[in-house]
Amino acid sequence: MPRYRLYGFTLQSDIALPALPQIVGGDPADADVEISAGPVPETVHMATSFRNWEAEPGCFLSTFHETGRFLVSDGRHIRYDRFDGADDSQVVSILLGTCMAALLMQRRILPVHSCSVRTERGAILVMGMSGAGKSTMLGGLLDLGLPMMADDVTGLVFDTDRRPTALPAFPATRLWADSLRRLGHDTEGLPRVRTDMAKYYRAIDYFHPDPVPIRAIAYLQPTNLEQAAFTELDPAKRVECLSRFVHRKNFLAGMELQRWAFQAAVETVRQVPMFHLMRPAHWVEPRELAEQVLGAIAQAETAVEAAGQ
Repeated sequence: MPRYRLYGFTLQSDIALPALPQIVGGDPADADVEISAGPVPETVHMATSFRNWEAEPGCFLSTFHETGRFLVSDGRHIRYDRFDGADDSQVVSILLGTCMAALLMQRRILPVHSCSVRTERGAILVMGMSGAGKSTMLGGLLDLGLPMMADDVTGLVFDTDRRPTALPAFPATRLWADSLRRLGHDTEGLPRVRTDMAKYYRAIDYFHPDPVPIRAIAYLQPTNLEQAAFTELDPAKRVECLSRFVHRKNFLAGMELQRWAFQAAVETVRQVPMFHLMRPAHWVEPRELAEQVLGAIAQAETAVEAAGQ
């Protein structure tokens, strides 16, 4: 079976994952995670049940109408039971979305709903609600020559020195057709994320595949302001803000991981500066907005360094 690399681990899958780079050579037995087709029960009566999913420590089961049932266990296995009529793209979108979030949590990797890039001084994460402009911001950062680490979900762990560290996802963005056009790209020849959606994978050549300590985190928010405003986030609001952008955060309670996630957020904001970027209502060129963000972060760092001398 093909093997892939993402979020710092090796994944073996019996279904093709078109956006992920394949590993050539090596021992297939070395895979950390396996995705495979197989029977998945409708329910196993786990301790927590909510709408279309149920969970308990080390185990997560979800059912998607017209697509299939999915079981994630022990941070090592994802099994899918495809319904009749579901195509590969529909299955893969759930494997790399909902299932991957549950798997990361089980592996004690905090999935942060953010795009991220590597700079010379560390990774920068940009969080925001859907539609806030993360894809636009990422486009601007890439245009400045910064390698991408993740387009939508960044893994957060701690290195051996307990520094908050960003784990890269895979070298492709997932963009709606209108976002692609705004960034000056065409959809022709691009594979769809799902055959029933006008959302596309776009391969990124300039990608950083290794973990990087986190330099800064920015919370992006659309506003009615005439000009962009970029300020340091109130320290009293940082833990709540970071916790709010944990991808599929409602899964944490079901797998009894709330305390772990909260402690990870607390430890992160103690070490990493957080900023609030209020995006203006009118269109701003992505590169211009990215330059403003990088400039503001550098200015804040200079002020801290000067105060410490």
